Amino acid sequence: MNKETIQHNNKKVIKITKQNGEISYSIKGVYIGTDIKTGKRITRTITAKTLKALDRKIIESKIQFEKSGSTTKETIQIGNFESLAEFWFSHFKTWVSSQNTINRVRGYLDTYIIPQFGDYRPEQIEASDIQLWLNQLAKKAKQAIESGEKRAPKGSAKDFGAMAHKMSDIFDFGITNCGLKNNPAKTIKIPPKPKAIKERIMVLHDEDLKLWLAYLDTLPNTRANRRFKIICNTLLASALRINELLALEITDLDFETNEIIVNKTLMWKSANKKLNQKGGIICKNSPKTDAGNRRVAVPISTLEGLRAFHQEMSLYFKEHHLPRSKLIFPTIYGNYMCDRNERATLKKRLSELGLPNYGFHLFRHTHASMMLNAGTNWKELQHRMGHKSITTTMDTYAELAPKKKFEAVDIFLEKLQELTD
Repeated sequence: MNKETIQHNNKKVIKITKQNGEISYSIKGVYIGTDIKTGKRITRTITAKTLKALDRKIIESKIQFEKSGSTTKETIQIGNFESLAEFWFSHFKTWVSSQNTINRVRGYLDTYIIPQFGDYRPEQIEASDIQLWLNQLAKKAKQAIESGEKRAPKGSAKDFGAMAHKMSDIFDFGITNCGLKNNPAKTIKIPPKPKAIKERIMVLHDEDLKLWLAYLDTLPNTRANRRFKIICNTLLASALRINELLALEITDLDFETNEIIVNKTLMWKSANKKLNQKGGIICKNSPKTDAGNRRVAVPISTLEGLRAFHQEMSLYFKEHHLPRSKLIFPTIYGNYMCDRNERATLKKRLSELGLPNYGFHLFRHTHASMMLNAGTNWKELQHRMGHKSITTTMDTYAELAPKKKFEAVDIFLEKLQELTD
């Protein structure tokens, strides 16, 4: 290989001749522009097979530098709105701690936002496009509520306002990170959220509860039925949420104070088909709210029942040469148990008895009703339920204290009689 320096357009150019006779020309330090972000002069080494091609490449490099925003700093390139939304979501997952929130927003993207705008170029989406879409969602949500259906059909969710806010967040992210110029979601008007008819909270009243407890005692004595019975009885005695109960470990039982220590909950992590990630159960080391971290007093018999089932499962693991689990309700492999099968069993058995099918929350609500009618104050009930605000407790369960309602009438009449005698 032979190198020689020649002059071309008053510039030094290196001419390279290879052994096979091929020739190329290279010029160093070609100025293509000034970086607008750093203020530095940007130079390049340009190589071509002919001097004419070299001149053309120099011009092309300058044009390309201008097209890239006159900067060498990395600018993330996005194709369509779907790629922008996915890029935003990859960051969003690191900003929030609630898996339920992540699942919900993932649902917004997959069911509503990406099917509607995924193929659009982000800069081509106008405020009118988003407004029309929102208006249609609001109309569908209203129709779903007016139909009286307990569960809205897919595509008719009433939290379209939250979706609009997420659209705005995605555009803001694109402005900050991807060179977008404006956010069309900033100027839209979110339609009013349709009001759903408030459902009456279902509980097991005295006769229903008596029927249910008697039914549990008639179940065949199998491990599955023993587990089901302990789950139902513990929820009734403690008002725990089902996934708080299924997250319990044997060390969460305090036999000195007769309390259950609640400091974690199970939740479902949604699958991501695009990333080939399967869904699964995970344990969050804090309950639904900060107030969910609590100690709940229960009868000693409840603690003993939980401990007995843990011992039964420990014996099973020992007999099958499997590692022991601290979980009170593990699967036969020692993993976290999903409530899906137990929920289906509960639904079937409640229906057979003609009792309200309200899921495992039925026992939580029944517990609240029993406590209120027995005279428990609202603050204590708030603690047992794990509510962040006492307002939540009162708004949710005020109607569950009919005895207290009639006591108020008696108090009024007694006071009136006292004043008129």
